[in-house]
Amino acid sequence: MLGDACLQLEDAAVDALERQPEALHHFLAEFIPGYRDLLALLPLRERMQPATLCGRLATGVPGRKWTQMAAFIGALPKAIPGQDRTVVDWCSGKAHLGRALAHHWQCSLHAVERQSALCDEGATLAAPWVKEVKFSCKDVLEQPHEFAAKDFVIALHACGDLHRALLRQWRDSESPHLCLVPCCYQLWLDDVYIPLSHAATINNLALNKNQVRLAVQEMVTSAERERRQSQTMAQWRMAFDLIQRELRGVDEYLPTPSLGYHLLAQGPERVIRTLADRKSLSIPDGFDIQPYVARAEERHAAFRRLQLVSHGFRRALELWLVLDLALYLEEGDCEVELTIFCPRDITPRNIRILATRNSVSV
Repeated sequence: MLGDACLQLEDAAVDALERQPEALHHFLAEFIPGYRDLLALLPLRERMQPATLCGRLATGVPGRKWTQMAAFIGALPKAIPGQDRTVVDWCSGKAHLGRALAHHWQCSLHAVERQSALCDEGATLAAPWVKEVKFSCKDVLEQPHEFAAKDFVIALHACGDLHRALLRQWRDSESPHLCLVPCCYQLWLDDVYIPLSHAATINNLALNKNQVRLAVQEMVTSAERERRQSQTMAQWRMAFDLIQRELRGVDEYLPTPSLGYHLLAQGPERVIRTLADRKSLSIPDGFDIQPYVARAEERHAAFRRLQLVSHGFRRALELWLVLDLALYLEEGDCEVELTIFCPRDITPRNIRILATRNSVSV
């Protein structure tokens, strides 16, 4: 019944449900028993008060990133730390966030970043604005960082193992405060997600990498052109999948590398033959790809509609992953606050984890 309802949706309705989680939730609740009970567990308290930052610090920072930074800093505790505090920007890149916060609080900055070129440029950018700047150039997955008792640690959209490593290293340190917005939970996973917390371990969902990826599969902040490009690329990849199964005589999916959207302008044959070349698969000259492209368009239309069901569980899955991180910190004797720090259209990864050791106060 639910499958039939999805397949009967018009294109405009699919577009609307993909972009509006509330509408999708309402649609699915008509078919899935207990779904409304699940939805009731999802809301988090909002703390959305963007900080007023010095505009000149925005030089070189993309507009959406700057908006995210202002929201992140505005959601931090209002009791500003003393000048002896050091802001530690984890996996900082050029430390745009750390530079802005250190200037806002008038304290020191310590940025941790793997790429030396970014460290050099970040240090140059921060020097006029921050009284004391230090960059540690290291791979935090290979070289654990030692946090100090004066460190206020921040991480905005730290991905996968980068945020999991941060929690492990921070929890065993003397740093009193951590503020983290996790992202891309699937990165660096070999296969199955291994929970950090005891609570999640005994209630393990045994999620594989693709299932974890579901939590971040949306294009909320993408332009309409990028959405169309993504859908076209997905259709032509499906056409290649149909072709490779026939040519290889093996009815199984063949993983392929990502391709740049610039190839779309050259048509489906160029995209499909490029994928074939990348997999050392020979497509005969004169091979008619159009029937496969037509079949792929039909399959992709059905796929988009049926995929709405799994999309309806994205936020619940993300919250389970975030709660694993939060509970891990609580099990380490920390007080943890989960809040929404900005609207979804600024970034769908808008859940903020604020951890404070119970032995200190903000």
